[in-house]
Amino acid sequence: MLKRFCGLLLTLAITTSFVGCKKEALQERDRLSIKVGVTMYSEFDPFTEDIRHNIEDYLTEYGQKKDIDITTTVVYSGKNQLVQNDQVEDFIEKNYDVICVNIVDRTDATVIIEKAKSADIPIIFFNREVVEDDLNRFNKLYYVGAKPEESGQIQGEIVLSELKTRFADVDLNQDGVIQYVMLEGEAGHQDSIVRSRVSVETIVNGGVELERLGDEIANWDRQQAHTKLTALLQGYPRQIELVIANDDNMALGAVDALKQFGVQTMPMVVGVNGQQEAMEEISNGNIIGTALNDADAKGKIIAKMAIGIAVSGQVPKDIKLDQDKYYYVPYVKIDRNNVETYLK
Repeated sequence: MLKRFCGLLLTLAITTSFVGCKKEALQERDRLSIKVGVTMYSEFDPFTEDIRHNIEDYLTEYGQKKDIDITTTVVYSGKNQLVQNDQVEDFIEKNYDVICVNIVDRTDATVIIEKAKSADIPIIFFNREVVEDDLNRFNKLYYVGAKPEESGQIQGEIVLSELKTRFADVDLNQDGVIQYVMLEGEAGHQDSIVRSRVSVETIVNGGVELERLGDEIANWDRQQAHTKLTALLQGYPRQIELVIANDDNMALGAVDALKQFGVQTMPMVVGVNGQQEAMEEISNGNIIGTALNDADAKGKIIAKMAIGIAVSGQVPKDIKLDQDKYYYVPYVKIDRNNVETYLK
């Protein structure tokens, strides 16, 4: 009798153990798992790197909150569109659920879009806006960025505000005209073109006469901006009164050049993006202001959209898109009056 009882207990223990293991395996198998691919146009752009870090951080955070296994893979294309096309194809072949693309050439998205469309895989373009007609070629294409005209307007407003308080100090030759240099981000880039035009229009419409001494392409690069402005300083050693840079990286390159050249009176320098080092220079008085392009907000929205699309096939309802395609993060004006609030 005792042997039969012990045998029954042993059978019950084995059965319970088997059921427990089976249940645990079932739960493990049923746990939701998604894969998100991210391809970046360059690894040497500080601002887009901030966005990339935020995308990864928020994907991890949301995954933990929602009990989802999220695999995030980041690759860099080295500013080569052909390389990026292959990277997207690789993500598609490996059955990634969503692909986030910081595109190299905004006018050459055809290959990526057609590959995604054929595989029925959603793409979130970000920070480098593709042509509108291309974005309408597939109903699972989205864009997260900011409106370039806003940043140009803010740059112009910062300059106008500064000139109201110290026009005579800025106008070195006292001719009533502000001589300026434009440092453009990239030839043919939508943000660069619009930002440059609107910043100048805003200043002129504010009643200030401008004279352009130089307009240089510096490709969002600090060293290139340094080189380009140094060359201009050799031709105009005391005439440059304003430097309008399409982003903070180039604004910092301008400040580097001005310091190295040893100018006695720093011209006004204005940028875009809100990089921490640029804001430190605003605090120090070497840059007059910037338009904060919120990398944290962009990363957060992209991550939230990616998970929503991967899990339910839809953008979360609390994310309001323009034309069911676009999400624009507003810029914030930063100058010496509020910069301390944003310094980390």
